[in-house]
Amino acid sequence: MLVPALTKAQSYSNYGNSNFYHAPIIEISGSPDIIFPVEGVVNFSDDFGDGRSGGRLHEGNDLMAPKMTPIVAARGGRIISAPMTEPSYGYTISIAGDDGYRYNYLHLNNDQVGTDDGLGGPEHAYVPGISQGVTVIQGQHIAWVGDSGNAESTGSHLHFEIRLADDTAINPYPYLNAALKIYAYNITDVKANSPTINFDKGLKVNPETTIHCEAGSLIRIPENSSVYYCGADGKRYVFPNAKTYATWYADFSSVKIISLEEMSKIMLGGNVSYRPGVKLVKIQTDPHVYAVDLNGTLRLMITPAIANKYYGVNWNKNVEDIPDAFFSNYKIGAPINN
Repeated sequence: MLVPALTKAQSYSNYGNSNFYHAPIIEISGSPDIIFPVEGVVNFSDDFGDGRSGGRLHEGNDLMAPKMTPIVAARGGRIISAPMTEPSYGYTISIAGDDGYRYNYLHLNNDQVGTDDGLGGPEHAYVPGISQGVTVIQGQHIAWVGDSGNAESTGSHLHFEIRLADDTAINPYPYLNAALKIYAYNITDVKANSPTINFDKGLKVNPETTIHCEAGSLIRIPENSSVYYCGADGKRYVFPNAKTYATWYADFSSVKIISLEEMSKIMLGGNVSYRPGVKLVKIQTDPHVYAVDLNGTLRLMITPAIANKYYGVNWNKNVEDIPDAFFSNYKIGAPINN
């Protein structure tokens, strides 16, 4: 486990956190597990703790990138600050992470596209829908790189911070480096590793459970068209829609009809997710595209070029929308990089 490095730096309270949305406090149980917050070419170094004007210490890492480069949520959570009027330190987003850490993104864009006029307003700093109190997921596009505030003379960049619950800054550098780890994605291997839903979900026989259906069978009742998969754990898993079903089975010929009484004896285990390696997916409230991996793990396709590399020139025709209500069936994993 990486050990957070601390600094006795200027507290973020100097940035006016009296206007913060007060999200519930989550107890930290491990090191920050993040994805890289900038999508594109970035230069950065371990400049945490470097001296700054007025005797201040640098409380994060500066990720140098062209203006308007997309910024994504390094970790999901609740936005506790996103000022609509530009502060002296520039437009910023502060997110209370779902892991107990606070993630700050400073010097967001304040210019109209193609200019350095400082007249862009919040609509050129934040992605539509991003505001204080909103919940975001890891990898969601939230803002654009800029040079607002006291970064006007230093070149466009994202000043990225990670803080403890007591506002103590920790060095993001080791976690940013860990986030750059390349994930090896091979469609053939991904599909081969999920030959059945039992394998995909890691379902195993529980000797203490009374089994009321045959493991691996498909079942439904006469009164309802919903189809369930009988897992090795003796629970039934529902297919949320026909598109999900079609990634696992070619037709419905093997579905067995059982009585309502028999079905009621089988506990619900959850929903079936898309079979890995078959479809690309996205959620309706986020334009990012993901590949599906083992056990509903979503791998972010960083760029269209990467999607083209793995799924061909017509990759966009292979994208399915996951309704927000079913997104909890999935979890975000490491992104796919070139």
